[in-house]
Amino acid sequence: MRDFACLALFTIVFLSSCSPKKADTVLKNETLSLNGEWHFLASNEESEEQLLTVDYAKWDTLSVPGNWDVENKYAHFKGKGYYQRSFTLPENWQKKQVRLKFDAVYETSKVWLNGKLLGEHEGGYTPFEFNITDEVRTDKPNSILVMADNTFRRGAWWAWGGISRDVSLLAHNDVRLVRQHISAVPDFDNGVVDFAISYKIENNSDTPQNLKINPDILGPDHKSWQPQTLEVTVAANETIEKVLTFKKELKEVELWHFDRPHLYVLNSSLVSNDQEVDAVSDKFGIRKMEAIGEQLFLNNEAVRLNGFNRVHDHRLYGNTEPDELIKNDILDIKALGGNFSRIMHAPASKNLLQFCDSIGYMVIEEIPVWGRGAPNATPDNPRTKKWLDEMIARDFNHASVVGWSMGNEIGNPDGEWQDMTMTPGQYEYVNDMLDHVASLDSTRLKTVVSFTSHLPLAQPGNEPYEKLDLLCMNSYGETYEKVGRAHAKFPGKPIFISEIGDKQIGLTPDAGFSDTLIEQLDKIRTLPYVVGSALWTYNDYRSDYKATPPSENRAWGVVDVWRNKKKAYKQIQDIYAPVQGLKASVGKQSLAITLLPRNEQDIPAYIMEGYTLVYELFNAEDQSIGKERIELPIIKPGDDALEFNFKKENNVARIDVGLWSPMQIEVKTASSKVWKKPTVEASDSPVIEFLGRKSESISIGYTVSEKDSIFTFKYGNAPEHLTEEITTDLKGAIKIKWPSSEPFFVKLKSDVTDWSTTEQLIE
Repeated sequence: MRDFACLALFTIVFLSSCSPKKADTVLKNETLSLNGEWHFLASNEESEEQLLTVDYAKWDTLSVPGNWDVENKYAHFKGKGYYQRSFTLPENWQKKQVRLKFDAVYETSKVWLNGKLLGEHEGGYTPFEFNITDEVRTDKPNSILVMADNTFRRGAWWAWGGISRDVSLLAHNDVRLVRQHISAVPDFDNGVVDFAISYKIENNSDTPQNLKINPDILGPDHKSWQPQTLEVTVAANETIEKVLTFKKELKEVELWHFDRPHLYVLNSSLVSNDQEVDAVSDKFGIRKMEAIGEQLFLNNEAVRLNGFNRVHDHRLYGNTEPDELIKNDILDIKALGGNFSRIMHAPASKNLLQFCDSIGYMVIEEIPVWGRGAPNATPDNPRTKKWLDEMIARDFNHASVVGWSMGNEIGNPDGEWQDMTMTPGQYEYVNDMLDHVASLDSTRLKTVVSFTSHLPLAQPGNEPYEKLDLLCMNSYGETYEKVGRAHAKFPGKPIFISEIGDKQIGLTPDAGFSDTLIEQLDKIRTLPYVVGSALWTYNDYRSDYKATPPSENRAWGVVDVWRNKKKAYKQIQDIYAPVQGLKASVGKQSLAITLLPRNEQDIPAYIMEGYTLVYELFNAEDQSIGKERIELPIIKPGDDALEFNFKKENNVARIDVGLWSPMQIEVKTASSKVWKKPTVEASDSPVIEFLGRKSESISIGYTVSEKDSIFTFKYGNAPEHLTEEITTDLKGAIKIKWPSSEPFFVKLKSDVTDWSTTEQLIE
């Protein structure tokens, strides 16, 4: 990772040095963040008209971005939450166009400025904005009031309420580049890359504008090149789209790959009368993901890949997705052998996709149309089309996004599971949405995730198979048999098992996979039309869905909600590793490392280029006495085993070895020593699983049994000084105010147990 971080830093410095100073200053001053403390009121009873003029100082205060349900008093509140804050327009913005932008509010929202309703938005994961130029005050403070309603909920994940993403004010000139969408698709037959840049240009002035757009592309080699200038005329108060197309020799570019995620930067400036009036910058990758026959190809190479569903959920952060959480989770998923999945039942956060671009994790994005009787799965639905429009408009340039999904497990609302099919209306909905997405983006895979394709009544008339590029299906038990039935009904296309599982793994560190799941993961490797699977899930997540444990933490993950690893973590790392085997041994006179590649019909199966082995030697006292690196040759599925033998020094007692990807991520480990995991005595008392600080509060995660109903916490600044006490009925997580300068110690008990051990917050 260190080399990659240096490359990214160098790119940023290089960009800054090559950009006009004037443009840098203009762009820097265009955005004013409205993140921070907002006044907050949770109420389903208040008159919205009266709330426009109340004394907001009497309200509570919450952080934005944030979710109200991470707070103790609002942990189970469902309904309407009102947020208010004021701002003053910068003096140099008074002749600018001004927009108010929300990156996401869950789920239905209304926005008022100075008592006037700007508009409403439906959908909790995509951005929306308002032009407030005519409403914003330039001579005194402005008041924003936002209503967020989390009543709508589908699926088993928690409907975290509130303003969950950034809020910002944007200033720009009368003419602007609304966005640029770039596609860069290799044509391997002709040895070129086909580029297309679609520009959306807006003219808010009362006169026509003759404009020039100057694109500049910066490569991973730090060299830039300029396609031709695009000249456009935009009528007064109009918005248009123009497309610039061009080609480049394939041999002159570096392709984006999950092991080598080379990124380019498209910088475009908008020029009027020889003056730059706007500029935009976006990263992108050059790659081609396609389904041919029953295979999946990345950059002309057949690949079989695995991955994980990741629920955007954390008991401390809600679904706000802070950078550090995303980085740690995706690096963890990559270390577990994950490279590709339909990652979540809703659009991902933009910073998650940015990190996936940089680290090499491929995702199919999905809109939240979920389950039997999905209320939004109706023909020609403007709401779902808007969700799709907003998602694609925001995420078009992300190299990591390789497909779009129209929904998950859609089926008729009544009857037995084995008799489920899509209704005629649901079938029409999917086909209509597939046509719609094709009109927006012809370069990515189109799919819908099915829970019905293997069932007895499934057939071409009720399963939208023809227009799919990739058949995604979910399976919990008997996966080998279900996939076989689906393929028999709908042959000729690759199948990706977008969710695979058996039952909830369990909440404790010793929770592992059932033998049945391990067997099914092994059997599906033999099916040539199966191109991979994604485990449900990487992480446990908060839920009020049926069969959720008392802690409110749904226990499907290989890590818990606090990211503590379970036994299943190591199990799936071995199953999803890019090699079949890795072994280290210490003999009487020699040391040996053996690496066994996957075969061509294995899962995963792809060409491994740029991988390394790192081995470390230890003496009998378990002290490290040396570390070495072995650069591996290109390894193809089906290659013979690689053997590495070394002369043993007298004091070597153990050798540990790790397989590292080109991104410097360790994806498999082995040791000559068999480690025995220490046993942990079971306790009837609750266990503190997590202690974390956020600002002036401490978050505590703890176990909950079926018998527990009330919890008491004693805490203080020393183990012998637990002077504070709080009692609650909250399950699994609680926040306690505590000064950031003070050490923190805590223990707890339930109404039916003794005290737990005292734990310390380690920072």
